[in-house]
Amino acid sequence: MKAPQIQRPSLKFNMTPLIDITFLLIVFFVMSNRLIHEEVAIDLELPRETSGVALEQDENAKIIINITSDATYYLGAKQMGIDELKERLQREKARATRPTSVRIRADRATPYGAVEPALVVCAQVGFYDVSFSVAQE
Repeated sequence: MKAPQIQRPSLKFNMTPLIDITFLLIVFFVMSNRLIHEEVAIDLELPRETSGVALEQDENAKIIINITSDATYYLGAKQMGIDELKERLQREKARATRPTSVRIRADRATPYGAVEPALVVCAQVGFYDVSFSVAQE
């Protein structure tokens, strides 16, 4: 007489969740890499900090304005005049779905007269959370 065979269910590894997680990690790293490059796209020698408080990383969206020593404005890495900067900030404000802050990166040799128009434009558009990037001593 033949012994009865017990059929075991086959063990198969489901790859779908693993592929989903891998895809999400790739998207995350591509997006964060793009944002990091936008912030440091323009090589500026930032002013040294002598006082102040270090800002904590927050959940707000950030807009980066770079100002070179010859008073050239960049939104991220795109060069523009002050009028175009105001227009772009208005568009960003209109489509913002969460609190947004502005970070101004100005070269150490940039006169205040070149930074002031950017501050005025931010206030006119309605961005009141404005901070400056500086280098630590």
